[in-house]
Amino acid sequence: MARRRRATLERSRRQVAGLAEDGLRWGDFAAAAQEVIDGIVPHDAAVLALVDPVSGILTDTFRTGLDDSLDELFIRLELTHPDPITMTTLTGRPDGVGILADHIPAGLHSTPRVRELLAPHFDLEHEMRSVVRSGGSMVAACGLYRAPHRPGFTADEAATLSALEDLLAAGVRASAAAAAGVAGVARAAPGVEEAQASVLVVEAEGRASGTTATAQAYLDQLGGGPGGTLPAPVRMVAEASRLRQAGHMVSPFVRARTRTGRWLMLRAAPLSGDPGSDRTVVTVEPASAEHTMELDLDLYDVTPRERMVVREVVAGAGTTAIAHRLAISAYTVQDHLKSVFRKVGVRSRRELVHVLTHPGAQGPVIGLGLGATVRKEMLRART
Repeated sequence: MARRRRATLERSRRQVAGLAEDGLRWGDFAAAAQEVIDGIVPHDAAVLALVDPVSGILTDTFRTGLDDSLDELFIRLELTHPDPITMTTLTGRPDGVGILADHIPAGLHSTPRVRELLAPHFDLEHEMRSVVRSGGSMVAACGLYRAPHRPGFTADEAATLSALEDLLAAGVRASAAAAAGVAGVARAAPGVEEAQASVLVVEAEGRASGTTATAQAYLDQLGGGPGGTLPAPVRMVAEASRLRQAGHMVSPFVRARTRTGRWLMLRAAPLSGDPGSDRTVVTVEPASAEHTMELDLDLYDVTPRERMVVREVVAGAGTTAIAHRLAISAYTVQDHLKSVFRKVGVRSRRELVHVLTHPGAQGPVIGLGLGATVRKEMLRART
């Protein structure tokens, strides 16, 4: 039995590795990866989502077996009723996986997420979550769910999901490269000026009561739902602002990549002059390099020591100055830079600085660089 399980896992790793190597956009990769996961960890519903590692807000989500109609309730429960398998908690665990039933001795319905969200609205009860880390930060998350009449998730299934993390991370990085490639061709959507900010007012039920033409163009880039439903990042950042007003320590901002590959920064605040109202003002603008560089370094799997060198390079420091400031040799500086060049897919400091300081820019060989990292993981998966 153990041998068969190992063989099944290795086959699944090869399948996910192949998907990552294909360089699919996130939604396509997540959909295909979910089918692979369902073959080894059967489930009735699933969520695979990209995550802003700083705010913890989901930015691009693939779902099966449930919808996004209750995203505001989800983030409210996630941020105000913490349990042992919140995404932030799992990020600090070596395996990055948690089974809700293992931590709730009083029964699953004693946790608000099951009692108020999963059971009454989706007829789901059992939950297993995992995080996907790159560069030491959470860049994506996975939630698997089963109906009440099904058996709960097991430790073996948790180990199986954990064993896919490195290849899911490779898929996230490959999808980022694919998005950056799109941005290199289409730097801005028609009608949206570079670095132009816009605002919209979000009602409590998750709809906009007024938008400008520029704001609407941004919403179109982020992808809204039917009937004028706002994109999930907008609804979630608005809910985070309401929670902050209620005294919860949350961050009402998120960086989200658009369908055209550009990064946008979303910030939310209560509508001033409207006391007692749940209406929220969301500001949307192209993200600056300051807001995206660390996120890009996470996606490229740049190590903490390497990114110390990168920050110095972006600031304009030379090799000697970097070596002095970081108390390392000039040879070590060069070794770190060679590693970063390979991961990012550039050949020089100038190209590196350009890619990291122009959100949405595409280096001349960005695909090759990221592909090399992915292919290395592919080979490891096949051995």
